[in-house]
Amino acid sequence: MKIEVEGKVIDVPLKPIGAVAVAVALVLAVLSMFYQVAPAEEALVLRFGRHVKTAPPGLHFKLPFGIDQVVKVPTRIVDVAAFGYRDGGRGQATRTYQEENSMLTGDLNIVMAGWDVQFSRENPRNFVFNVHDPINTLRDISQSVMREVMGDRASILILTVGRSEIQQRVRELIQQQCDQFGMGIRINEVNLLFVDPPPAVINAFNDLNKAEQDAVRFFEEASREYQERVTRARGEAQRLILEAEGFRQRRVNVARGEASRFTDMLIAYRQSPDVTRKRLYLETMEQRIPALREVLVVDDELPSMLPHLNLRSATGGAQ
Repeated sequence: MKIEVEGKVIDVPLKPIGAVAVAVALVLAVLSMFYQVAPAEEALVLRFGRHVKTAPPGLHFKLPFGIDQVVKVPTRIVDVAAFGYRDGGRGQATRTYQEENSMLTGDLNIVMAGWDVQFSRENPRNFVFNVHDPINTLRDISQSVMREVMGDRASILILTVGRSEIQQRVRELIQQQCDQFGMGIRINEVNLLFVDPPPAVINAFNDLNKAEQDAVRFFEEASREYQERVTRARGEAQRLILEAEGFRQRRVNVARGEASRFTDMLIAYRQSPDVTRKRLYLETMEQRIPALREVLVVDDELPSMLPHLNLRSATGGAQ
C-alpha cells in the first residue's frame, strides 16, 4: 500500500497493519466478553435477542461482538413513584399535577390527594419482557386504583380517619394488577401523604372538622361521666342490697328467736300458769318501773296499787 507524505510516496507493507488490526480486534473481543453486575442489580443475558440466563451480582462471561447483550435491572433498589406532588412536597404542587391529585369521592365531593408508591423490581425477566413500559404502566395503574378506592368512600371518612385503610387497600389492588400483567414488580408500600379539601372550601371544612372534634370531645366527656355515674350507682345499689339482706336476716333471726321464746313461754304457762303469769308480770315491771320518775297512790284503802307488788312494804310504809 502506497501513502503520500509531504509529496513523497511511501510504500507501506500490509502485513504489519493486518496483524495490528487482528490484535486490536482480539483485545476488544476479550474485553467485551466480560461484564460486571453491581450488588444491587441482576443482569439478563440476551443471545440474538433471546433471554438465555439471569446473572447475579459479580463478574461474568458472555459471547463477544454483540452476540450476547446484557440488560441490567436494579432488583435490590426501592424506587418511588410520586403522584399529585413532586420533590418539592405538598406545598409545591402546581397546576401541572392537579390532574393527578384531584379525586372525586363517593359522595360526589372533591378532595386533593398526594401519595407515593414504593416498589421494587422483583422479577427482572418479567419486568423487561412482559410489559413495554412498566414504569408508566405502574403509574397508570396506581392512579386508576386510587381513584377507584376514593370513589367508593365518603369525603369525611377520607379526610379524617380513613387514611390507613385506604393505603392498605390501594397497595393490595395495585399488586393484584401488577401480578395479573406479569410485570415483575412488588409493591412495598403506598403512602397517602396528604388529603385536603379544595382551596375554595378549606375554611368550611375547618369549621366542620372543629365541630366534629367538639362532638367527639363532648361524647368522650359524656361517656366518662356516664361510666362514673353508672359505677357509683352500681356500688350504691350493691350497698343497699347488702344492707337490705342484712336487715332481712336480722329480722328473720329476731322473729325466729321471738317465736321460739314465745313457744317456750307457752309450754311453761301450760305447765304452771300462775307462776308463769307472775314471772312475766314482774319481769315487765322490772323493765318499766325504772323509767318512772314518781309513784302516786290515790286510794288509801287500796292494800296494794298493783296486784303483785306491795308498794307500801317496798317504800317502807310511806304513802
